[in-house]
Amino acid sequence: MYTAASELLPLLAAGSTPLFKVKSICQSIETSSRTIVNSTTLSSPFATFSFSASASFEVRSPSRIQVQFKEGTLQPPEIKSSIVLPENVDLFGQKINLLPVQQPLNLLQEGVATISQAISEQPPLKVPIPGERTSSWLLITYLDKDLRISRGDGGLFVLAREGSSLLDLY
Repeated sequence: MYTAASELLPLLAAGSTPLFKVKSICQSIETSSRTIVNSTTLSSPFATFSFSASASFEVRSPSRIQVQFKEGTLQPPEIKSSIVLPENVDLFGQKINLLPVQQPLNLLQEGVATISQAISEQPPLKVPIPGERTSSWLLITYLDKDLRISRGDGGLFVLAREGSSLLDLY
């Protein structure tokens, strides 16, 4: 719902451009295995891009956890078999007509479908997360059945549980 984490601000900025939208930002926590997966999906008229970061965690107190990031995963993009552009996009306050671009794109649909098939069959790219920023902590300052507010060395995070009525407000 909200973050002040500087690492996520470029991602949120990309989602406010005319051709990219943030489809989802999700955090899954498995208490039995003590793992966390932060995942993001961006969509465009051409493809959907998904990536994630996995971590282990250790409970330090009832309200504090220590997090150790392990690896990032880039899923192969899901290239759409048909490209449908919006009729217009607003760019820096100007309306740009995309209809003249749509007709030549329609001619490329068969080639796009072949490329899409080849790319989607590729395995995910797993990248180890090295360096000083792999370790982090979170202090949970508020928690109820729908909402978690936490602060850490990465910033402030306000998260709503999947299925919460709070998500209907956005």
